[in-house]
Amino acid sequence: ATGYVSSDYEDVFAFALLVLILIFRPEGILGRSTAQKV
Repeated sequence: ATGYVSSDYEDVFAFALLVLILIFRPEGILGRSTAQKV
């Protein structure tokens, strides 16, 4: 990231991005196999 943004904001941004991915893609990182197991 840029030097202008503090490390704290980088952590918050990364966390928010991860949450958005999980919201819009529930199967997301682990793949659809997780949903099939349930």
